Amino acid sequence: MEPGVEALQGLPILANCTPAMLARLNAVSDLARLGPDEILFRQGDQVNELNILISGHAVTTRLQPNGDDAVVDIIEPITPIGLPAALLGGASPIGSRTVTSARVIVIEAAELRSIIRRFPPLASSILDHALIKLQNQTLENARLKLQTATQRLAEYLLSLTKESDVSPARFVLPFEKRLLAAKLGCSQENLSRIFGTLRSVGVTTRDKVVVVRSIAALREYAGATDI
Repeated sequence: MEPGVEALQGLPILANCTPAMLARLNAVSDLARLGPDEILFRQGDQVNELNILISGHAVTTRLQPNGDDAVVDIIEPITPIGLPAALLGGASPIGSRTVTSARVIVIEAAELRSIIRRFPPLASSILDHALIKLQNQTLENARLKLQTATQRLAEYLLSLTKESDVSPARFVLPFEKRLLAAKLGCSQENLSRIFGTLRSVGVTTRDKVVVVRSIAALREYAGATDI
């Protein structure tokens, strides 16, 4: 099923495409509806399609010496997955799979590369996206070095509150706690202890449901950082 020109036009990475370019990409694209734990591509695969996550959550993974996949990052919408490998045409250094039901726009990488070569404004959009991604990774590295895991969790929970000044806030984590632990760079056991630490500032949790009694207290604990 083609995603439609309007859906493609709404993707930031294709912001500078002309209607003719979008129509051409639409003809070589597919809108895939996936369930949890479906493989997008494996580490070492030749990536012939660019996957753009538009709803749900996915992860990127790396193989460990024991053969297990370790979660590297959590992917949230709207995000291209495996962009470097798709554009370079080489083997992917990571794998990726869904962790929830998801919708993914799949674009033929060869056709996308062909359009980029003939349409420099599209190259500019993709470069902007890549630089923003690099900047975000730099900030994430800074958080890993300058914040405790408990502060990182507090900051992440604040990002999930719909109305930042309304207390108490109640919401459901978008994925399992084991994946949240991977996102924060800690073990699942440590995550349980970290949630226990946050009880002192009014954070309680049961399964995936989180209640924040005081947004202000949690924000103060997080350090009100601009990192």
